[in-house]
Amino acid sequence: MQTECKVVNIFLDKETGAPVILLKDIASDDILPIVIAPLEASMIAIELEGKKPIRPLTHDLIVNILKELKYTVKSICIRDLKDNIYFATLNLESEDKSIDVDCRPSDAIAIALRTGSPIYVKKKVFALAMGENLTQKMDRETLKELLEDIDLDDVGGKIM
Repeated sequence: MQTECKVVNIFLDKETGAPVILLKDIASDDILPIVIAPLEASMIAIELEGKKPIRPLTHDLIVNILKELKYTVKSICIRDLKDNIYFATLNLESEDKSIDVDCRPSDAIAIALRTGSPIYVKKKVFALAMGENLTQKMDRETLKELLEDIDLDDVGGKIM
């Protein structure tokens, strides 16, 4: 189960100085903070501010390549969080084919902003990131998905 989100802010964490992007769940107003690298933060900020560089930047290049290959970015999805690392997918379509490409959320967001594609986040990612506060208001379907994905090795071989 996933929910559509939008980018609401990018800022520097006061303690670490690391850039953080905030995604807001459109349906529930839940906020998902993701720490990203400085370069990707600047690439996202450039797009959010509507600045157009003279020459294509890396994410612009990727979008141009996809266009030349006749692929569109249907959506992106931040699909998992393991060991404090987020995992995302670019969902691409051509006339006869759909493919999912694994990528970092920061790259996926930068590409989604450039293509106007929807940004989705699996509800279990909100639960994993926000911990107990969010799991208390989690619906049955999301809780089931979260529990199904638990790897026994990740929890020391026992769930209790």
